[in-house]
Amino acid sequence: MIFTNINDEAQNKSLAKDIQFCIEFAKKNENKILSLVHGNYDVGYNNIKMNVGKYFTKNENEKFWESHKKYLDVQIMINGTEKVSIGDIHNMNEKSFDFEKDLVILEGEKAFDVVMKTGDILVFFSNDAHKPELNISETDNSENIRKIVTKVVFKIEINKMNI
Repeated sequence: MIFTNINDEAQNKSLAKDIQFCIEFAKKNENKILSLVHGNYDVGYNNIKMNVGKYFTKNENEKFWESHKKYLDVQIMINGTEKVSIGDIHNMNEKSFDFEKDLVILEGEKAFDVVMKTGDILVFFSNDAHKPELNISETDNSENIRKIVTKVVFKIEINKMNI
């Protein structure tokens, strides 16, 4: 897993070329991304797909652990704040795998949480179990802890990645 920010030029220059492309694409197209509807888009580079998510954050028990075998996730928070729980697939049990969606459903315990704010980036590799889209606080029962966010998830095919 990699945690960085869209404005951290020194660290981002050290990343694989495809990851750098995703960061620059999001940075240059922020307003366009905010105007897009929830869905999947082709970015016209190395078969990278961009999933635009516009959603309300959820309680942890409403989400499941996931990972991916074929694709690397580059998640960039365009607007908003959410918590993402992180784990390692080696400490979890695989419940199912959907080959078409490249979605591994897991069960197990988290190692830690990361709070993503506008401009933050998480890169998930195959061994990185993650549970995204979570409310920042689970202790407050009021609905105001649910926040709407806009986040893009770029999907990079691991075996075809430009390094």
